[in-house]
Amino acid sequence: MQGQGELAGKNLFIAGVGPQMGSATARIAAREGAKVVLAARNGEAAQALAADIRAFGGDAMALQCDLTDRLSVREAVDAAQAAYGRIDRVFYNAGFYDNEHDSLEIDDDLWQTTMDVNLNGALYLSRLVIPAMAERGDGAFVFNSSAASLVAGQVRFGYQVSKAGVNALTRFIAAKYGRQGIRANATLPFVVGGEVGRAAASINCIGRSGYAEEVGEAVVFLLSNRASIITGQVIHLDGGVFARASWPTNAAPYEPPAALPDHD
Repeated sequence: MQGQGELAGKNLFIAGVGPQMGSATARIAAREGAKVVLAARNGEAAQALAADIRAFGGDAMALQCDLTDRLSVREAVDAAQAAYGRIDRVFYNAGFYDNEHDSLEIDDDLWQTTMDVNLNGALYLSRLVIPAMAERGDGAFVFNSSAASLVAGQVRFGYQVSKAGVNALTRFIAAKYGRQGIRANATLPFVVGGEVGRAAASINCIGRSGYAEEVGEAVVFLLSNRASIITGQVIHLDGGVFARASWPTNAAPYEPPAALPDHD
C-alpha cells in the first residue's frame, strides 16, 4: 500500500476509531498510502484494526487514548510523532451521544462529557498539531460533525450544541491558518445503516442509507491534495436528505418514494 495513492507520504491521526466510519476511513487511507495512527479509548479494537491494516501491506499503529483527558491526548500525539516524525492529517471522528439531554434541565456531568468528547478534544488536538503543520506549510483536518448541528431536535441537546461548535472550529481553523497551508472541513454523514438509516432512505435522493466506506472515501478525498481548494466547508454526506423538502409545497405535495432495500 505504501509509496503510492492520494495520501502517499502523509501521516494521518484518526481520533475515535469506531467499527464503521473510523475503521473504514483508516483502511481507505492506508490503501491510499498514508501511515495511520489509530487513537481510541478501546485500545484492543484499535490494535486489531492496526494489525489488519498491516496484514494487507499498510502501515498503522494503535494508541489507547482518552480524548477527554488532555494528558492522554498529548501522550498520543507525542507517541505518533516519535513513531512517524510528524502528523500531516487529522480525522476527528469521536462522538458521544447524550440521549438523556431532552430539555434544558441538563445534568452537568453529562453535559461536560459531551463537550469534552465532541468538541474540547477536537480543540485540544488541533492546538497540539497545528504549530508544526504551520511551520511546514502543510496540514489538513476533517472533523466528523452531524446534521444535528444544523437542525433542532427534541433529544441530544448537548450533542447538537457540541457539533455546532465543531462546525465553528472547522471554519476558524480554515480562516485563521489557511495562508499557512492548513485546510479544515467538516462532514455531516447523518446516518449509516440501521432502522434510522432506513427511515432516512425514504426521504433522501438516492433511496438508501449510506455506507461507511462511502463516508471514508469522501474523508480521504478531503484530506488529499486533490481537495486543495476545499476548506472551511460543512459538507453533507447524507444521500441528499437536506436537498429535498419533506413537506408539501404549493406546486405538488411531496410524497416520499419507497426506500430501496437496506444494505445491512
